[in-house]
Amino acid sequence: MPYTASVSAALRSRFFRRALERATALVTGNHRLARVLAAAGAALRGRGRGLGGVRNDAAALVRMARAVAAGRYRALPKRSLVAVVAALLYFLDPLDVIPDFVPLVGLADDAAVLFWVASRLRKDLDAFLGWESGDGAVIDVEPVPAGRAITARPTPP
Repeated sequence: MPYTASVSAALRSRFFRRALERATALVTGNHRLARVLAAAGAALRGRGRGLGGVRNDAAALVRMARAVAAGRYRALPKRSLVAVVAALLYFLDPLDVIPDFVPLVGLADDAAVLFWVASRLRKDLDAFLGWESGDGAVIDVEPVPAGRAITARPTPP
């Protein structure tokens, strides 16, 4: 099965190992984690269309990691957060097993890794989505670089 081979190759790669090491450092020290999550959110809004059906789960993983990092959601085990951050770092790395600039297949390995992590954490992700929907309107704030104007976005009805 090509999907299994793709995930297996990506998870054994030095790129994913490096992402896992960086994720562990970020989660245990909460050092620059907010910047990584903001970058992942921005990348999903930009080039995330190439992820296909995995995009929604990837966006939920970003929201879950933000809620955990902010201390609003405490039900996620630390090792699960490490897996989420590692998958997002892998997604952000343009030079991974299949470089992102390769037409048509550049994001295939990224989508496979994100799908694999989301499926492994399905119970945690579903619990978070339930918590998120029951939590009501949550304001999620991203840092705005100095010198950029803040513009209001209309909320859907």
